[in-house]
This record gives sequence, structure tokens and C-alpha cells, in this order.
Amino acid sequence: MRVYVVGEDAVTKAVLKRILDFSSKKIEIISELPARGGQINSKLAEFDKLSYVHPVLLLTDLDTYSCAPELLQRQFTQESYPKGKNNHFIFNVAIDEAEAWLMADRKGFADYFSIDITDISDAEPMKQGDNKALVEMKFPCKSSYYLMSQLIQKSRNADYKKQLTPKNRAKKGPEYNACILPFIQNKWNINAAKKNSDSLNRMIKRISGLQ
Repeated sequence: MRVYVVGEDAVTKAVLKRILDFSSKKIEIISELPARGGQINSKLAEFDKLSYVHPVLLLTDLDTYSCAPELLQRQFTQESYPKGKNNHFIFNVAIDEAEAWLMADRKGFADYFSIDITDISDAEPMKQGDNKALVEMKFPCKSSYYLMSQLIQKSRNADYKKQLTPKNRAKKGPEYNACILPFIQNKWNINAAKKNSDSLNRMIKRISGLQ
């Protein structure tokens, strides 16, 4: 099966591609479609139309929304999509960010970045749904900011700390992508991570449903 993928940045796209490879060896990526931040809103109709030709798999962050259903309701309004979005437009929401999915592999992440696993909190039930608790990683602030401002500061690896610590009011460390991408591509244990993130597990099931 041939698909298009949409991600907001290099890390999000790398996460999406790893999940695709994990879910099926029969999926071929046609191309990566650019959609940073607010561009996603303006291109939804374009992606939806394209999905009638080949499936489009999009991954975005929860951002300021309280839950994924609220985000989806705002994005796919009845007025703009009276028939709903096409089933082959697979819109996925990482709770709260893709970085939370990475840290959901607690042991793998801790070992790779030389951090004590006890510094990465256990996943917690976030709310009730489908008669069961929805388990997600929980941090005191956005997961990417928590990673850079608190977690990586405890790393025993000076190089990682230097790469991921923001400077001069930057939002991310000077070598954020160069530091995070190798972990995603080579070490991230998705089987371990999905046990700590229902939003990740649901995405895997959606992709498997395309087979």
C-alpha cells in the first residue's frame, strides 16, 4: 500500500515513519507533505481530497486542546465536512506531543540519554473512556519543554545536555533534531511505549486497519 505522510517537524515525521514500519512492512511512503503548525488547518481539505487517491497519514500534537476528540471536532466541523472526513485520511493526535510517546519507552529512553528511569514518571490514567482508563504519560508541562528544561539536565552525558538545552531564548536545543532522531530511528521500543500511551496504541491500530 502506498501512502502520504504529514508531520509538523522532523521529529514528528520520524516518529510517524517508525510507526509505519513497525505496523507493516508493506506500506510505501509516496512522499512527505509539509504542514507546519497552523498550515495543517489550512490544508485539511487538500489532504482529505488527496486521501481518496492514496491514504494520508497525519500526526499532530494535542497542543492547547484538552483532549483529542475536542481537537478533531474543531478541525472537522459539520459545516466544512457534512459527510465527515474520508476514512483514508488518518488523523492522529499525540498526547500531549510526540516527545511523550518517545518517553513512554521509559527504560529505552532513560538508558539512551543516560537518565535514571525513576526521573521519568510512570504513565497515568488521564480520563475515562470506553469503560476503561486511558493511560498516557503525564508531565508537569509540555513534554518537549519538560525534556529540555528538566529531564535532560539530569543526564550523565554532557553532549546530550549541550545539544538539547535551549540557548538565547530559543524554543529548542541547538542540536535538537540531530540528538533525538537517532533514538527514534534506531532505539525507540514501540512495543514498550504503546503500553504507556493509548493514543500511540490507537494510531498503530488505525494503520493496521488499512491493510
